[in-house]
Amino acid sequence: MLRRRAVHLRRSPAPVLTTDGPATLAGMRDKAGARDSYITDPAVGSAPTRRRQAAPIFVAMLLLGALIIRLALLPLTAGNDFRAFDILAALSLHGHDVYALRMTHRLGTLPWTYFPLLLHMFAALQWVAMHTGWPFRVLGKLPIVAADLAVGLLIYTALRRRGRGGGVALCGMALYLYNPFVLYNGAFYGRFDSIALAFLMLALESYRTRLFALAYALAIAAKTFPLFLLPLLALGRDRQRPRRLILACVLVPLLALPEIVTDPRGLLAIFDYVRPNFGRLSWYYFLLETHLLSEAHVFQLARTLMWLYPVSLLLLLRGSLYVKAAGCFVLYLIFNQVVYEQYLLWPLPFLIVVGLHERDRLALWLAVLLTVAGMLENEYTWEPHVYLHYHLAPTPWWPLNVAVAVSCVAFVAQASRKSEVDGR
Repeated sequence: MLRRRAVHLRRSPAPVLTTDGPATLAGMRDKAGARDSYITDPAVGSAPTRRRQAAPIFVAMLLLGALIIRLALLPLTAGNDFRAFDILAALSLHGHDVYALRMTHRLGTLPWTYFPLLLHMFAALQWVAMHTGWPFRVLGKLPIVAADLAVGLLIYTALRRRGRGGGVALCGMALYLYNPFVLYNGAFYGRFDSIALAFLMLALESYRTRLFALAYALAIAAKTFPLFLLPLLALGRDRQRPRRLILACVLVPLLALPEIVTDPRGLLAIFDYVRPNFGRLSWYYFLLETHLLSEAHVFQLARTLMWLYPVSLLLLLRGSLYVKAAGCFVLYLIFNQVVYEQYLLWPLPFLIVVGLHERDRLALWLAVLLTVAGMLENEYTWEPHVYLHYHLAPTPWWPLNVAVAVSCVAFVAQASRKSEVDGR
């Protein structure tokens, strides 16, 4: 028996080494031996394992640091929009129809121009504030803070799923969570754009699952701008299944209950609400400041060019999901006459993912430029009577506005050209 076993071992094949993977040690298992009788170096694979184990720790540290900064910013101040949310939530809590309100100087508030989902959320938080004595300035911003953290985590997830390393994914996460413009718009000022962004990114990261329809519907119900992406989700590369898009569109009215029943006319009026002015970051200010056109002619030009917006989306049909999202909101900044600083936030997380995943320097440059523009021209640089006013550049400053518009055009042109090359 011993002789036969010695012959068997001598005839065992030698280890086979491959160039594209670990060594395959064939024939090193005898019939009575252990399943893994070959010897491995304990150092091999330990470094990647340690990095994988450390990644959740770094993610948690980034989230904790971002949360601490935001909690410190919550009570400092609140912008005009958030003060309007405060008043409108109180009115809604007492049974008033906020959709019947328009510009009411006596109340010092703006009309509610969104679906009622977040109005109900603010009304609930207003009730908590009234019964606990906690300031609504803090309570009302907590969902915004949570959405900021969710967007940062989804950026990390998106980059990891697309094959980027943990360091790159953490970098993308930090670029959003510690972005001064994101901190200003959310925890400091009190705008809720990040809530819609969180649901939209969740929809894109759940693109092939049943969760997509609910997440996309919640994004539209939170704030209307994710609806602009619908044609690009239905057409071109990575198009969504029609039944999921139809389900999302059916869920949006359901999320608008009860107002969709009690005041359908007032609710639908949100799509007819147009500001009779220019946003402080609009490139149309160039035409006004240089006196190339009169104000009436600039308004007419802006209304005409806005009709090109849905047509221009065709340039992005062959792009990836995140290129489509970034390009969709970037094109809106070009064509729309009303551009305020919160609109610059819409493409930001998608630009970060595109820039880091595809090593697209123009996308990263545009993300930086939008951050700088949002910090130089905003409500706290526009109105001297604001408590925390600062003034680093003229507001509006048309050279900066034009630079943003030109960079947006360059990004869309590059994305369209890359998509055509990749499609060949």
